[in-house]
Amino acid sequence: MNAQHFKELINSVCKTTNFPKYKVAIFMGIAIQTINKWECEGVPVRIKPYVMSVLRKVLFAKKSEIHKIK
Repeated sequence: MNAQHFKELINSVCKTTNFPKYKVAIFMGIAIQTINKWECEGVPVRIKPYVMSVLRKVLFAKKSEIHKIK
């Protein structure tokens, strides 16, 4: 996934769920710096399926599940 596609996707997820990027990063189990890196360089091919599945979970998860994250 190239950088522009990931940037659009993460911004869409954040705006739809009303969560900042750092909460999505914590839910994904990565650092916010990794999201910033992927926005500049793109997501590596070998972990793209994982990233897509977690973003799908974030998008369709109950708000209470994600609000538990500090």
